[in-house]
Amino acid sequence: MPCGHDVEPSFRNSGGADLDWVTAFLAHPVVHEPGTFYLYNSLGTYMLSAIVQKVTGEKVVDYLTPRLFEPLHIDKPKWEESPQGINCGGWGLWLKTEDLAKMGQLLLQKGEWNGKQLIPAEWVEEMSKKQVESINPGTRIEEAESKGMTKETSDWMQGYGYQMWRCRPG
Repeated sequence: MPCGHDVEPSFRNSGGADLDWVTAFLAHPVVHEPGTFYLYNSLGTYMLSAIVQKVTGEKVVDYLTPRLFEPLHIDKPKWEESPQGINCGGWGLWLKTEDLAKMGQLLLQKGEWNGKQLIPAEWVEEMSKKQVESINPGTRIEEAESKGMTKETSDWMQGYGYQMWRCRPG
């Protein structure tokens, strides 16, 4: 989410037609130093998926199947794709309620499932730490005070980890 964009890039041109999503992301102006400015950025998450696919030669859903979905007994997960055939990354993963609960339990167990470490515990710790200041989508951090939002009253203002929202209870 802290890609450096001031406004979220769009994968549609002004006429409403889909663009190549990677091209749209990379063509969007970077106004802030990456890592320093939070903006909810769906195409930023899509880019993570595109990078995994480029590096591994597999769609994210296929890459994660033997490493995560099968050990959790999540059967045939579906993940929406861009017109370019890349899993959306930050949205469109179709799971049953009990499968989503397994994902939450896996994180609560610091990446361990049935005695096997599926995700390094250090990574779970790091991803859930505050990496950047955050605010709810559609609001800018500089607008928070005028909207009555503070760190004491808003879960949205607890910081954002690596693809991980944080909340007041930690």
